[in-house]
Amino acid sequence: MKSISLHIKNMVCPRCIFVIENELKELGANVLSIELGHATITAPVSLTLPTIESRLEQFGFELLENKEDMLVEEIKIAIGHYAQLQEESSTEVTLSEFLSRELGKNYNYLSKLFSKHESQTIERRFIEIRIERVKQLLDYEELTLSEIAIKLGYSSVHYLSNQFKKITGRSVSEYKDHVKSLHHRYSSLSQALNDLKSKGFVHDFSREDSQLHCQQLGTLYDPRSLKMEEVYRFKEATSRHGKSAVFAIDTGNNVKGVLIESNL
Repeated sequence: MKSISLHIKNMVCPRCIFVIENELKELGANVLSIELGHATITAPVSLTLPTIESRLEQFGFELLENKEDMLVEEIKIAIGHYAQLQEESSTEVTLSEFLSRELGKNYNYLSKLFSKHESQTIERRFIEIRIERVKQLLDYEELTLSEIAIKLGYSSVHYLSNQFKKITGRSVSEYKDHVKSLHHRYSSLSQALNDLKSKGFVHDFSREDSQLHCQQLGTLYDPRSLKMEEVYRFKEATSRHGKSAVFAIDTGNNVKGVLIESNL
């Protein structure tokens, strides 16, 4: 048996941990520890890194060997943790302070490295994560914009609105109008699903934190790499609560499907 330390790209949620741990065990490895971005295993000498990488790639993961790539992945994970922290508590720690503390590196170095590899700044990545959360909360129609601003730690509604327009290209009002227009595209959920199926959208997707999971293929996708369009929105029956949305998803790799999100 040999000990192997694996640095893994695209691990973003507990399901990622479950999938990778299960696949490593299927390959004959003993998982000593596993967390987002990293796993330590013991494995038979016959189990090679290319074999492990080939298996994990089937699920949208990638083995990292370059130290800079490893650190960039750690930065991504830490940004996600900070976004959760801001929503769950009124922390006064800045993003730069948080990343420096979590990763033990100078923030200027982390910032330059991230921009070099991702073609966007750390701040931009963080803003995109926050705006996606804003859109989700707007879709639920349970909180006012002021309440959303407070919940997510924005200094003001004005600041949130400006960021929203900058990232999405729409004002908050325009986004709400767009969502309302989706009510009239189809007359029912079954009509929406049947039409999409006839157009080749036959796979089922579910959201796993910041990634999308194709249930038939068992593959995880980064939503930013997909063509994803909300095509239908509807209110549930009066005996239930919440709203649902239907998304048409095209991976660009001959895999098309549907994501149904419901706030029940």
